Amino acid sequence: MRVLIFCAHADDEVIGMGGTIRKFANAGAQIRLVIFSAGTEGYNAIEEKDSIAAQRRRETEAVCKILGIAEYINLGQLDWDLRVDNETYHAVVRHIRDFKPDVIFSHFYSDYNDHQAVSKVTREGWFHAASPCAMIEGEVHPMAPLFDFEVVDRMPSPSLVVDISDTYSAKVEAMGCYVSQLDYMSGVFQLMEGRAQERGYLIGVKYGEAFLRNNYRPGPVTRVEQMLGF
Repeated sequence: MRVLIFCAHADDEVIGMGGTIRKFANAGAQIRLVIFSAGTEGYNAIEEKDSIAAQRRRETEAVCKILGIAEYINLGQLDWDLRVDNETYHAVVRHIRDFKPDVIFSHFYSDYNDHQAVSKVTREGWFHAASPCAMIEGEVHPMAPLFDFEVVDRMPSPSLVVDISDTYSAKVEAMGCYVSQLDYMSGVFQLMEGRAQERGYLIGVKYGEAFLRNNYRPGPVTRVEQMLGF
């Protein structure tokens, strides 16, 4: 099984679906993480300005080891300037056709600023990667299911909740790798705990993560959904 994840920033993958990523890895999935932003605006002191991008990359590499992510690519774009444009559209199409995923994950469409841009361009690239468009980016790949995850804004009506009771500790450990961001996001562990408990409550387990299957082009239940108990 091949899992492709598109995120705006380093740490979105942990907050949004860290427990589910570890479940995929435990099941033997091959996982590729594509992050759009280099994270150059994520410093807390001016003396960190020139080193923050390299630090955040090292942090993400540590996260990948904990969560079982085999491939990590950063597109090197700027915070607060992530766009739905030709460059990002082609990047999404290229990664889908190159990696040939069985399932794709990205941001919930109504999350904030950069997350909205990544959600929209992922959806457009996903749609067209399965059609004879942008053939410079490789051969058409049949449409895999696309799921949205929540990071900042709470998803009001998720369609799916995954039981992460057995992988929640890996999610917390992974978030702890993002040392450079913990002062800025001082309440992130509280957010993760409360949301995981709330989502778990919906399906009668201790911890859960919520997803919404994108219906831009709906499809049947897949083996990915069956594996995760969707």
